[in-house]
Amino acid sequence: MKKSYALDGIELSLEICNGVYEPAEDTFLLARSINAYGKTLEIGSGSGLISIYLAKKGYNVQCTDINQEAVECIFRNQKNNSVSFPCIRSDLFSEVQGIYDVIIFNPPYLPTDDNMSNSEQWNGGDDGFQVTGKFLMDAEKHLSENGSIFIILSSLTNIEKLIKKFDNYSFEKIGEEHFFFETIFSYKLQKNKRD
Repeated sequence: MKKSYALDGIELSLEICNGVYEPAEDTFLLARSINAYGKTLEIGSGSGLISIYLAKKGYNVQCTDINQEAVECIFRNQKNNSVSFPCIRSDLFSEVQGIYDVIIFNPPYLPTDDNMSNSEQWNGGDDGFQVTGKFLMDAEKHLSENGSIFIILSSLTNIEKLIKKFDNYSFEKIGEEHFFFETIFSYKLQKNKRD
């Protein structure tokens, strides 16, 4: 099944693939929040909407996903939208090399103690930060000195605790979307300068 989307007047046609995260409110909030520049990497690209959107705007983008079905879906969606860029299967940064000016991540952020199969798209572990924490531990090594991370966080988690734990970054809230049971936030992170 294909769906059409429009972002900033850019038309996108995406195949919705089984077992691959379908673009949702968090995807669009993140896409609207990104100020891309230089070399851009999206981690966990899902169907590829954000990376394809940025590629259509002319940015130098590449992406990853842990799910091989997602990587194959992204290549089909690149063809659907007449763009081409590298996309690899990678568990967060495990297969990533190089330094990037912008790193984008819409993590699985729902706190849950479930261990359901195929829940990696939304399952953030007990505190919602199981994947986000691993991402932030490694992201700094791949981020240029003045680079930016764009990420989604949820009101269902203890964001202040995350900010205190990762004090090597500055956190700037740049967007939010309210729902009945939750508010999601887009944040821009940059490396804190050490004395």
